Amino acid sequence: MIPQASAASRLGVHVLADVTDVADPACFDPAFLVDAFLGALREAGTTVRRTLVEEFTPHGTSVMVVLAESHASLHTWPERRTMLIDAFTCGPVSPEPVVERFAAKLGPCRVEVTRVDRGAPAGDR
Repeated sequence: MIPQASAASRLGVHVLADVTDVADPACFDPAFLVDAFLGALREAGTTVRRTLVEEFTPHGTSVMVVLAESHASLHTWPERRTMLIDAFTCGPVSPEPVVERFAAKLGPCRVEVTRVDRGAPAGDR
């Protein structure tokens, strides 16, 4: 198990989530994705500043969000029933609830999360 830095010594927390086996193809609709992702970010206590949405041909969507607390991104591969999430927050707001709340909006899926404490002094890692 990797030790976690104390909240006082780190600059923030970075969460990487692989969301796979998304059962409902409608979850890959760009309008749904944006609404669900922004909703999850707000429900988790982050402050959304700017959002960029890019749709790809023949399929796939990327959503990049600048937060007052840092940033979050979502990238999709509908042909693989996969979404990848990257959320980084500074201060008291944790990025983990972002993933939990977003995944709950998707219905049946599999979620694997990696957490990384960022900016901690070498002795605290």
